[in-house]
Amino acid sequence: MLDLACGRGRHAIPLAHSGFRVTGVDNSEKMLLIGKARAMREGVEVEWGREDMRTFRRRGAFDLCLSLFSSFGFFSDAENQRVLDNIGVSLKKNGTLLLDLRNAAKGFARPEDSEKTLPVPAGLLRMSVRYDRATGRAKAEHILTRHDGIRISSTFEIRIYTKEVLYSMLRSAGFRVKGFYGSLSGAPLTRLSDRMVVIAENTVTPSSGLSRTA
Repeated sequence: MLDLACGRGRHAIPLAHSGFRVTGVDNSEKMLLIGKARAMREGVEVEWGREDMRTFRRRGAFDLCLSLFSSFGFFSDAENQRVLDNIGVSLKKNGTLLLDLRNAAKGFARPEDSEKTLPVPAGLLRMSVRYDRATGRAKAEHILTRHDGIRISSTFEIRIYTKEVLYSMLRSAGFRVKGFYGSLSGAPLTRLSDRMVVIAENTVTPSSGLSRTA
């Protein structure tokens, strides 16, 4: 399986513990070094790669690609489409893509929608988001306060796609959309869902030489 934008291995390492063969790809050398060190301490094997998701592709190599915790949408619409195209090339035919995104339908009108703090295994994570409805882009800040008192912060801008636009993008990349959900547990997607989880199946044989090549 491919964990795209794997960061420090928050998902890749537990999946490797569960017996999956995992490739973690991220563009941050710092995050990858943290992940490598943790995997070594815990005695699990993960293939780590520093790659840009706009160019990374490994033809027909994976059964499953995970893009979790709003790891899709960092770039322009054309570049985000290229990311989906690359995933399609990298998946085997009938391989599965799971996207975990923020739900655009919910909006960001209320103060509680724009800032929250939640416990994570490493400590407390505070997330604040400012959404521009005209552009469909959100500026986010994440501050992790670890149990040892160390604070780690990051800021980024991301495109928040509606269900309809994302469906069209996935179809263009050769995917069959199998379902939209409101959580990773499979809850129904509603306007009040915080998350939009998409499961799609690759319909194209990667070696067929279709137009979605670099």
